[in-house]
Amino acid sequence: HDCGVDSASKERYHIDPEFDETKSGTFKQAHCRPKYASQHGPESKCSLGDCIYDNEEKNFCTMSAMYAEGSSWTAKESSDIVYPSGPHNTGLEGTEALKEHGVGAGMGDITDDRPFDWMDFRLSFGCQTKITGMFNNQLEDGIMGMDNRAGAFWLQLHQHYKRLGFKKEDGDVFDPTKFSLCYDRQPTSLDLAAGVGSGQLTLGGSDSLLHHTPMVYANNVSPSMGWYTVRVKAMFLRPNAGRLGDAKPHTKYYRVDATEEHLNGRPGDRSGIIVDSGTTDTYLSESLKSAFNDAFRKALDDPSAEYHNDPIELSKDDLKHMPTILIVLQGHDKSKLTGTQPDPSIAVGLVGHPNHHREMTRTSSNHKSQNDVNEHDVVVAIPPDHYMEESRTHPGVYVSRVYFNERFGAQNIFGSNFIMGHEVLFDNGMGRVGFAESHCNYDKYLSESDALLQNEERRTEATVESNQPPAELVGANDDLHSSGWNRKAHEIGGDLRFPG
Repeated sequence: HDCGVDSASKERYHIDPEFDETKSGTFKQAHCRPKYASQHGPESKCSLGDCIYDNEEKNFCTMSAMYAEGSSWTAKESSDIVYPSGPHNTGLEGTEALKEHGVGAGMGDITDDRPFDWMDFRLSFGCQTKITGMFNNQLEDGIMGMDNRAGAFWLQLHQHYKRLGFKKEDGDVFDPTKFSLCYDRQPTSLDLAAGVGSGQLTLGGSDSLLHHTPMVYANNVSPSMGWYTVRVKAMFLRPNAGRLGDAKPHTKYYRVDATEEHLNGRPGDRSGIIVDSGTTDTYLSESLKSAFNDAFRKALDDPSAEYHNDPIELSKDDLKHMPTILIVLQGHDKSKLTGTQPDPSIAVGLVGHPNHHREMTRTSSNHKSQNDVNEHDVVVAIPPDHYMEESRTHPGVYVSRVYFNERFGAQNIFGSNFIMGHEVLFDNGMGRVGFAESHCNYDKYLSESDALLQNEERRTEATVESNQPPAELVGANDDLHSSGWNRKAHEIGGDLRFPG
């Protein structure tokens, strides 16, 4: 049946209609040939899926995935031409249109006569033929892999770079081994039928225009495993909600009194919790629940309080009195050595900030755990309006989406409610994960970005008329100004959007 359509009501769940591959001049389905069919020619392997071969006319590469909550999808490996830039809300058709609109502007030019079209590349992916569970009625058309494994979007883009001879040089803003995600919390009353702006994806790095706090870097403890895995060194609860900088003087922090192996859900110095944007909620070890509950009661100043995941009625004022969960992550030593980790005196996201987090470095003989946190470890805040989710059908009813139900030794997950309210940088080249608090509101970002570019244009025009060198623009996004995106934007004009 038609994917994403209710069979009874014919209501369409997905934001786009089903793709008709016969109408595309660039779409290709992958074919294969196993060794046992060598009489027809050499073996031809699938790049992502598994080969299904009946004969030379009937063969394809199949892909599938099943998720813990029961949803699944099946797909045929395919490929099509993609480009990571262009007009904001409309697609482009044809090579001439791509060149005219400057697709790939600022990503870097291979030669003078090929300024734009080199950024178009053939992406291999799975074209879904069957979906079940949550994939049936979700708004999104599919799911995009960004982990550190073959087939990931960012890795295919990086490989395209290398095939064309691109080498990143010192000072280049765009780095194809990096990408950032910024998730916004949308009001529950929004009509999802027309789509909803829930944040943004930035390829090639991060965008400081989004940052409310300096970006700080945690260690990816197992980069070769494919996941983005961070090591938890401590966990605290801070009363009365708020983000990192909202703590009042002398605010009390309540430690979740557990050892590092229980905080991370498994033994071993290289174990940790994966940061997974494709998982909605956060799942931690069941062995943490008792210690978390003790800290939860203290943070609420209510000995009878019980942390749970059942629906509960809360007013907006009640929500503001729920505690913020503070996660302390192992800092990235190489960032400290290279000077890319900011100084703790100016970065509220580091344990060593002088006006915050002092409680984290204090130990007590009453604590079962004496966790070794240091000033360069990273602090990530999960305020209650991120981990408490309001019902869409029953306003005022909330459910906590941080679950303590993973058996010890299983893989724990920080889901999208952990990412929410941050621009999170996934830096595969440096083996680190960066965090900066952000509004993540894409419409607001566009307005601020456009205003910044207009101010720079006016400043440039004024300095040209006065024949004076440009003055420093206060509050400017240095990454944006130094990037090729900005230079090409002035050359091309038009409705281009830049990822920073």
